[in-house]
Amino acid sequence: MAASFATRAPGEGFNAWKVPGAYFDAIVEVTADNAYPLTATSGYPFGTTQLNTLTGGAFSMIESVEVVNPWTNNNAGAAASCFVASFDKAHGSVRAFGSNGAGPATLLEVANGAATINGLVCSLRVRAH
Repeated sequence: MAASFATRAPGEGFNAWKVPGAYFDAIVEVTADNAYPLTATSGYPFGTTQLNTLTGGAFSMIESVEVVNPWTNNNAGAAASCFVASFDKAHGSVRAFGSNGAGPATLLEVANGAATINGLVCSLRVRAH
């Protein structure tokens, strides 16, 4: 199983990705699965290939990715959990980091194949052209 990616429905008004010559600018929500891929390149793959598949666009470059919400548990009644999300531009991936309990400043990448973030959602603001 792999993480799932979905664009959040745009609000009313200007929708930049439908205006010729404009930048694509939208929120993409990433839902983690139960097998985080910790490898040499680490994390869930996310680049122009995934963006084009997701939107049906023909983007040639991702200009920027900003994490606007970390990996958080949004399920009512579930134990609260939160992990730092980061976009690794060099490897084109979304990565997850959490505390190992050694202290608030100690963050380690989620273990390979771990179900720790299964079902958690992070939001990315993606700008591409």
